[in-house]
Amino acid sequence: MQKQWSSVILFSAYLIGCSGNNDLNSLNIEDKPNKPNILIIVADDIGFTDIGSFGSEINTPNLDRLALEGVRLNNLHANSSCQPMRAMLMTGMSPSSVIQNGPRLPRSGERGNWIKPEVPMLQEMLKHEGYSTYMAGKWDLGPLPGHTPISRGFDRYFTQLNGSANYFPAPLLSEDAMYEEDGISLDFKDLPDDFYATKHYTDKMIEYLESHNQDSPWFAFVPYTAPHWPLMLPEDWLDRYKGQYEEGYDVLRKERFKKATELGVLPKNANLNSYKPTATLWNDLSMDEKMKLSRAQEIFSGMVEYMDMSIGRIIQTLESTNQLEDTIIIYTADHGASRADYALSTNLNPYDSKNLGGPRIPWDKINNNIENFGYSDSFIDRGLGFATAATAPFKGSKSFLDEGGLRAAAFIRYPKEIKGGEVDSTFLTMMDFFPTFIDITDSNFLSEEDYQALKGDSFWKYITKQASSFRDEDFSAGWIRGNDAPAEGQNNFGGALIKGKYKIINMPQERLGSYTEWRLYNLDEDPGEHNDLAKNYPNIVNDLVNTLQSDWP
Repeated sequence: MQKQWSSVILFSAYLIGCSGNNDLNSLNIEDKPNKPNILIIVADDIGFTDIGSFGSEINTPNLDRLALEGVRLNNLHANSSCQPMRAMLMTGMSPSSVIQNGPRLPRSGERGNWIKPEVPMLQEMLKHEGYSTYMAGKWDLGPLPGHTPISRGFDRYFTQLNGSANYFPAPLLSEDAMYEEDGISLDFKDLPDDFYATKHYTDKMIEYLESHNQDSPWFAFVPYTAPHWPLMLPEDWLDRYKGQYEEGYDVLRKERFKKATELGVLPKNANLNSYKPTATLWNDLSMDEKMKLSRAQEIFSGMVEYMDMSIGRIIQTLESTNQLEDTIIIYTADHGASRADYALSTNLNPYDSKNLGGPRIPWDKINNNIENFGYSDSFIDRGLGFATAATAPFKGSKSFLDEGGLRAAAFIRYPKEIKGGEVDSTFLTMMDFFPTFIDITDSNFLSEEDYQALKGDSFWKYITKQASSFRDEDFSAGWIRGNDAPAEGQNNFGGALIKGKYKIINMPQERLGSYTEWRLYNLDEDPGEHNDLAKNYPNIVNDLVNTLQSDWP
């Protein structure tokens, strides 16, 4: 589909890729004080029903207030893991087309990938439109010099450059502190004594907003690391949910589903009738396993509530400076819930095995005694059972392309133009946000070539009820497993594609497994992906596989 495109200013790929603060300042052509402020909040490794307004028992009053004052999105699709989701959100394009694969970091084994310098990013576009740009949180879009936020259009920032870290000022995957502030690398000794990541990100964002010159609009990006593993909390928060999960994840799954149904946030035809649990039944676990997993979930819930409290502090800042009603607020998960069983294991697992080249967890320095869960030298996650309880009725979780891995609970609040209290079920992806903000700001930053390369579409006129739809019926969205596109003519590759009511998927049932046959689901009738239609409609499967290969490299 040819995108509608107005007059633009052309820039070379070199200028876009190498523009730091000074370069982008020179591109500002006018002050645009009437533009809305923009606040994007991302929660990491959080499941679809993990906040109250989507069905959770976790205390999240600040997020719930914002969600109910805005429109909740129950059909927003992200990606199966952290970095590709952020690439989609910040570029409006597919991860395989914008991520440059780099060597893993030598000491920690974490990914060293970056966004290609010639690819325009959201904050660069907004900076060109007169916005001040601030960030506090997890970057994960390039840890090496030349690819960190200082080189990609942020004015002020405090960031964790890599994918995971200790929440306290101490080493985790390596002795390196992967923090950077306004272009300066920080060591652990540079962090305050009371450093807790969620708190510090919030403190920094409030500092930026309070010092902002209100003559111009601002863009604030707050990608929290919480509640990503390893689960950690300040000591006085560790027992906030003590004893609440002793009935286990099978009971929790049913309770979450019931509440989410009552709230109207589940898609039509969602149910648990055909749901097949992938975790061992709770009643079949040993007492030791039950104690460890329920304790891990307690700490996870505390982390979510702490994040909500921190978001409340940002909202209070906006209210006290009379900026709240002039701010578009977007909250989203980055993918489905994480399923790692770190609480039960202190050896190799799917996240650190040599086969995957993932983070090298220093188990010899970890104390995973249950009494130590949540402290800075523990390394736990909540496990498969509680993770899938939070993604049900959808199948799957983080790292998988099933709906439980891709669907992100999200909302948008902007009372000036968006009616509150509604739930919208229109199919969206993270790639739609970039063109939507182009629309909101009437931006002329992108060249025609770059604009046509965007994979998403603006939904602003639709979400503000100025239009009944916003894109063609033949639109599709595709995901390739990993960052590499399949070779031409290759049919045995991992991926998924949604077009209309149909979805195809080919992915191992387990992280290290072999590929499956292509499966086909009708998401309108079967959002939980239980009834495989591939054998009944082989022509549809072939057409969608061809579309995935041709349109989503």
